[in-house]
Amino acid sequence: MKYDNDRLGAALKLYLGTEPLPMHMPGGKRNPDFVSQAFTKDITEIGGFDNLHSPAGILKDMEDCAAQIWKARNAFISVNGSSGLILAAIWSASILYPGAKILTAMNCHLSVWNAIELTGNRIVPLMPAFDTALPFAGPVAPSDIEKVLARDPSIKIVVITSPTYEGVQSDTEEIFRITRKYDALLITDSAHGAHLGLDDEFFGADSRGDIVIKSLHKTLSSPTQTAVMLLNDGCPIEESLIRRGIDIFETSSPSYILLGGVSKCLSSLNSKGATLLKPWEDAITYAEENLRGLRNFKFWEAPVRERSKFVLMGYGDFLFDQLRGTFNIECEASFPSHLIAMTGIGDTLDSVKRFCDAVITIDNAVESEDSGMTFVSRPYPKFAMTLREASISRLRAVELEAEYCVGRVAGEFIYGYPPGIPLLMPGEVITEDTVKLLSRSDINLHMGGGRSYKGLIPVLP
Repeated sequence: MKYDNDRLGAALKLYLGTEPLPMHMPGGKRNPDFVSQAFTKDITEIGGFDNLHSPAGILKDMEDCAAQIWKARNAFISVNGSSGLILAAIWSASILYPGAKILTAMNCHLSVWNAIELTGNRIVPLMPAFDTALPFAGPVAPSDIEKVLARDPSIKIVVITSPTYEGVQSDTEEIFRITRKYDALLITDSAHGAHLGLDDEFFGADSRGDIVIKSLHKTLSSPTQTAVMLLNDGCPIEESLIRRGIDIFETSSPSYILLGGVSKCLSSLNSKGATLLKPWEDAITYAEENLRGLRNFKFWEAPVRERSKFVLMGYGDFLFDQLRGTFNIECEASFPSHLIAMTGIGDTLDSVKRFCDAVITIDNAVESEDSGMTFVSRPYPKFAMTLREASISRLRAVELEAEYCVGRVAGEFIYGYPPGIPLLMPGEVITEDTVKLLSRSDINLHMGGGRSYKGLIPVLP
């Protein structure tokens, strides 16, 4: 279908141009004395503007456009971000396969574990590759997935993340082939890969899966909190079951400000295609060529690297502070061992050149070659019970000392943030390796509800 004129935006402009009196919510009534300029275009599900929970008109056309852009069977738009869609996908899969085990990559985002806690499924852990010379997890090996599926036919759902927060891609094409071979459903969290599939020659092939979830805002031009779920051919989950899952986890009052941003993003992609990406791609190529020559920091490159992310190895926190304080450049995240800088479709040669020039200036002014930090992998987990069983149990707090907690069953999440990957989960048996990992001073740890970790671990009595 053709969706190249931002139909929702055009309809909003035409409608609001008639200056209708809004005797409906939201309560600011588009009155500039009460709402900011952006929200003077805020409406609710009025006639002619469809309903995101049962799209049949202009919003259904937007979803069909997204399906066409990423070559999917169906697409579902979210204003609850990728997290809402991950919850809906795993819930729907658990309804299709009641009681099935879920093979889950241990570097998945917290939203994946929240979903499994709600469904009550048992987890079969899947460890990504680890290299002690790298401060983050590598790809998931297809051979590891095949070994597990071959010996345990009760696994019917597989959840992986590709690309990761650091830009690591797994071979999702081969993983998808394997999961189909063993009649398992593959859910791929590709929140950081919205641009994949738009220009295969530059960015490489799109992430594969029965269900692929993309955050439209992370690298594309859609507003924060917007995302899309793609159902591909052969996916055994019916559209009606996915809609039911989205009904549960999506707000009942979807913002037309956010939907308008999705409309503009999709219409631009549909009408301009790869030509829209060319300035961004040229900027990435420039950065790659110029950052390879750093003397003290190291520009991370590998066959599994996704090109929109720049990961600079070295004293990441120092580099982050220098870029912010001296050059007024705000990066995505920093750690003692590395810095992550994200690019997006709005970047140009000028913006990326400014970043590169600043990094090179800092690099020339320092002498340290290596932060000395190495990655310590998350221990392979052993679960004594499901996430749900542990989360509803009575708990007590014990100190992070081997004598107090080793052998006990954890009762809450403890995760590193960013990016929000759990290092200890409810129902997991605490080991000496767990204690060593949580004792490290270079990891920013949090607990459920956004609480900072204070050295006490909630455990089952």
